[in-house]
Amino acid sequence: MDSSIVCDPRMVRYLKTTAEERKIPWQPEVLRSGGTDTAMLQRMGKGGAISGAISIPTRYIHQVIEMAHKADISNAIKLLCASIEHMDAWNWEH
Repeated sequence: MDSSIVCDPRMVRYLKTTAEERKIPWQPEVLRSGGTDTAMLQRMGKGGAISGAISIPTRYIHQVIEMAHKADISNAIKLLCASIEHMDAWNWEH
């Protein structure tokens, strides 16, 4: 979640469950400022879209010395792949 969006609880639950089932480390985050493209995805079309974000923690963001831990990058990729593989089998109803 960031300052431009409140992630759909169904997507949050899906990503958490997927991470836990695959034993992929994760942590919740709420950005106090800034934003991602997730907000635009949520507002697309007449009825909007179920959306959420997988972010990689970084230090010194948008600086020439910006850095991220390799394990965080690897785990974000694992979570993204796992969530795409099983997205169609999830119950998306409220």
